[in-house]
Amino acid sequence: MTGRRLTAREVADRERVSTETVLRWYRRGEFDGVAFRQPSGELRFWEDPLDAWEEERATTERGSATHPTGRRPAVTLTTATHPDDREEV
Repeated sequence: MTGRRLTAREVADRERVSTETVLRWYRRGEFDGVAFRQPSGELRFWEDPLDAWEEERATTERGSATHPTGRRPAVTLTTATHPDDREEV
């Protein structure tokens, strides 16, 4: 492999997450081919495969994410009302 070797902290800064989140992703196997252990046991990440991993994870278009239950929530920001906007009964 060529390219820079990054620490977990550098990856966390790059992804705007905590170092623990990066380590959790590593333990889940999300960095196959990206992360490796040095002979000293320190965890490092190859920069070039990390770029590809980031592209793979990127949302391709705005609003393409789905709701966790597979259905849309009943209330959206356009249909929600503020309690002060309701008429008194």
